[in-house]
Amino acid sequence: MRRILPFVLLILVSAAWIRPPDAKTDMDTNPANLASAVVTHSVGQLPAYIDAGNFRLLPIDLFRATTPGVTVRRRYRVVTPRTSLVLDSVITSGLTSAQAREDAKQYSVAVSLDGRAVPRPRRYWVFYRNNGPLICRIYFPGDLGSLNMGAHSLVIQPLAPGAHRLHVVVRQRLTGGVAVIVTDYALQVLPRKPNARERASAPPDNANPATLGNTPLTFRTPKG
Repeated sequence: MRRILPFVLLILVSAAWIRPPDAKTDMDTNPANLASAVVTHSVGQLPAYIDAGNFRLLPIDLFRATTPGVTVRRRYRVVTPRTSLVLDSVITSGLTSAQAREDAKQYSVAVSLDGRAVPRPRRYWVFYRNNGPLICRIYFPGDLGSLNMGAHSLVIQPLAPGAHRLHVVVRQRLTGGVAVIVTDYALQVLPRKPNARERASAPPDNANPATLGNTPLTFRTPKG
């Protein structure tokens, strides 16, 4: 029993920091909408804060190249108030849901926070259509509205003030071997909630979708 108890406590502590994948949500906070928001933020069409600052979108390198047998490393430094964080680790897409799901099978994901592994990471795969009922219309790019998407996405509950390390390892099975992508997020959590400036940077609920990411990519300019 002495050997089992620490392992059980480790799982419980890790799980407490992550929003359950079946958590009760609304249109703005459901897993598909938040996963889509991270994608749109990563192409420069959505600010880091959404939902009045209740969520901070973490960066992901959508255009990273992978090579069999090669490990690619990324590191981000993020200073954030005490708010929920949305992490996407992998994005897949296809003309059909079956294609997006089939592409997802080539990936395995491991996520740890401050050295504690997130249990059963496969639970956090989200599959949706960009123009579907689970997506808030201000988030998806207009020329990608017909695509079916897959995202390994999870929500981290507000962390205690101080330094934290989020460690993500993605393994992709390719012809000729396995490519590995290691991403480290050095998080500095401030001892406060989002301030007025950060809340104001989030898109208002009644914003015009054409100004927030529903313009075709070819006609857009990145937001600062």
